[in-house]
Amino acid sequence: MRRALGATVVALLVLSGCESAGDDDGQSPPTTTTGTSAPAETSSEGPTSEDPSSEEPTSDDATDEPTETSSGTGDATSTGDTGDIPSEPDPDRYPWVGGPVEEETRAGAEGQEITDVRTGLHEGYDRVVLDLTGEEPALGWFVSFVDEAVEDPSGLPLDVDGDAFLQVVVRGIDWTTESPERYDGDPVEGAGTEVVTEVVLGGLFEGQQQIVIGLTQETAFRVFSLPDPARIVIDVQHP
Repeated sequence: MRRALGATVVALLVLSGCESAGDDDGQSPPTTTTGTSAPAETSSEGPTSEDPSSEEPTSDDATDEPTETSSGTGDATSTGDTGDIPSEPDPDRYPWVGGPVEEETRAGAEGQEITDVRTGLHEGYDRVVLDLTGEEPALGWFVSFVDEAVEDPSGLPLDVDGDAFLQVVVRGIDWTTESPERYDGDPVEGAGTEVVTEVVLGGLFEGQQQIVIGLTQETAFRVFSLPDPARIVIDVQHP
């Protein structure tokens, strides 16, 4: 009995000594791996098409750019030969009116000529354009409705098609000199217009050119000028 107990004590001491020796030499238990997959391979050519972040933006995803428009007003409807006006005028300076409007001739400016008269239909209004010589408009105007189309300065009746008459007196023309650029004065019919029926040039006297616009009826209008090239624009609102 004592021999067996002694043998057990010796065996325990030997086992304890082996474990202490393993701890003293600083070795840690071996590590086992949980899988065999290698690190993901990267490519120097950048993300592949399978990566959603690498897709090129389509036209639907891209930021909307302003669409290019023609040099006209951008109206949905535009016929005739007056589609070269780049934008609408300042409504505070050139509002729609029913009565007379006036613009002074630019001081010190050289005399200009009216070289052409054009008409056209736009969305909500008809347009009459007076093309001028030069790049900057210098001529003034006085525009109002008149009861009858009468030629200045003779006072004779002026043949204008229409039931209402909008008279435009353009000021500042060098009337003492014959100019080959000056419009020949032929009447201009409305080009598919709704209100404007005809445009007729009256007399040229003391630097003032009379123009009468025949209309189907009196309605609101606005007048403004534009540069590059110089033009005077008369818009007549559709009733």
